[in-house]
Amino acid sequence: MRIKTFIILFCILFTSCSLKNYEKQVDKEVHEIIKAKTEKVKETKIPVKISEDIQKETYILTLKSALILSAEKNRDYQVAKENVYLSVLDLTYQRYLFQPRVTFSGNINWSKNSDEKISSNLNLNLIKTLSTAGQISLNIGEAILKYLTGDKEEAFQSILSLNLFQPLFKGAGRKIALENLIQSERNVVYQIRDFLRYQKSFSIDITKDYLNLLLYKKRMENYYANYINLKTTRERIEMLSEAGRIAPFQVDQARQNEYNAYQRWIDAQNLYFSSLDSFKIKLGFSPSFNLVLEDKEIETLFEKPLPEIKLDITKYIDYALQNRLDLITEYEKVEDSQRKVEIALNNLKNEIDLNVSIKSTGDVKANPNIDLNKPEYDVGIDFNIPFSKLPQRNEYKRALIQYERTKRNFDKKIDIVKKEIIDSYRNLQESYQSYNIQLTSLKLAEKRVESTDLLLQAGRATIRDLLEAQEAYLAAKNNVINSIASFILEYLNFLYITEKLELDEKGIWKGDINEILQNI
Repeated sequence: MRIKTFIILFCILFTSCSLKNYEKQVDKEVHEIIKAKTEKVKETKIPVKISEDIQKETYILTLKSALILSAEKNRDYQVAKENVYLSVLDLTYQRYLFQPRVTFSGNINWSKNSDEKISSNLNLNLIKTLSTAGQISLNIGEAILKYLTGDKEEAFQSILSLNLFQPLFKGAGRKIALENLIQSERNVVYQIRDFLRYQKSFSIDITKDYLNLLLYKKRMENYYANYINLKTTRERIEMLSEAGRIAPFQVDQARQNEYNAYQRWIDAQNLYFSSLDSFKIKLGFSPSFNLVLEDKEIETLFEKPLPEIKLDITKYIDYALQNRLDLITEYEKVEDSQRKVEIALNNLKNEIDLNVSIKSTGDVKANPNIDLNKPEYDVGIDFNIPFSKLPQRNEYKRALIQYERTKRNFDKKIDIVKKEIIDSYRNLQESYQSYNIQLTSLKLAEKRVESTDLLLQAGRATIRDLLEAQEAYLAAKNNVINSIASFILEYLNFLYITEKLELDEKGIWKGDINEILQNI
């Protein structure tokens, strides 16, 4: 009994000690690895030297040049182009499968027992897939046996075989055989349509960023002009205070507004230059690239009135329903689903295949030869008729359901396109009304500043009244340029939704905003 208890205690103690040792070993090993890898991490550098190109000249960036540069250098744009290329690669493979394919294969073996010899088999194969889903293969072979020792002669034997495989029911027919090729052809077309739509949306996106940068620049200029104006006002009020015409605390109010205006100008500068650096990266340049935005044609848009909206929304809807690229793709996907139903229906047929083989083998001779014996013919029928076709039945039903879904998706897409155009038109009208409101507000703000200044000089207004009027004028100026940019972008989006935005031969929008505004 004591021995048994001792054994149990020994096992418990040994197990406990073993677990502690394991834990210590793990901790030691892990800490050693962490220490070694940490030292390595500290020493690791990028092996390639990344140098910053020093650019002495300043590049003047207009909207047109921004659109061209973005199409050449933008990384996302390049990925979209590559996706088209990759889809074409899939198509080339499907076309390749229907082309005659020639291969040369064989093997060479060396063996040594009582004799030392080299044997080889060389085969020239020609394979052609038929549009009827069949396949023809032609094989020309030569078997060679060469003895390296002894008096035995070399042996040569020629083999010619022609094989035909043709499904008769399941898997037979031109539609079945060419389905993958047809779908690959269509996928390339779909990808190109998507890319054309992407090019247009990408052009609008670049235009939006460019206009926003111009807004930030104009706001920065407005904030600076406001700061100078408040500084001048503060100096004038100080003179009035020294003359005893205005209380000193009103000078403090003017000085505080001056400081706030200076801070807003600094913040506007930071926002503009930070956004400009982000735009450089989007174009594919380094943030240190010397880039200056300057487009006199675009800047004049902020100085002249916008045209009134005169669009026939019905004509735009009809045009979009006929020409929207993504809608055409949805329509053709219905046809794709219909073909899938026919294929699933074909899979319900019994599998019966025809095999025809013609083979001729030459006699073994001492020299290379192409002498062949009379050909042997072999004709056979392979069949596989399952008692249950539940998987094929379910696949057929799935294809029918998918076909109905695709038709519903197309109908839904039509409604979505209509709603997009109507919503875009409403937004365009709203942005135009907003522009008129902001323009009227700016005129009132100008009058308010002038009248308040006159009242202040007459002693009938306070400094606070003048400062509030100046603040309202600044806000009105910024709101006007915001409404103009919003109107332009809404109209570009309307043209994109209705498939009216035109690209040049390089797939780039010309960027001529004045021209498109004339067509409203």
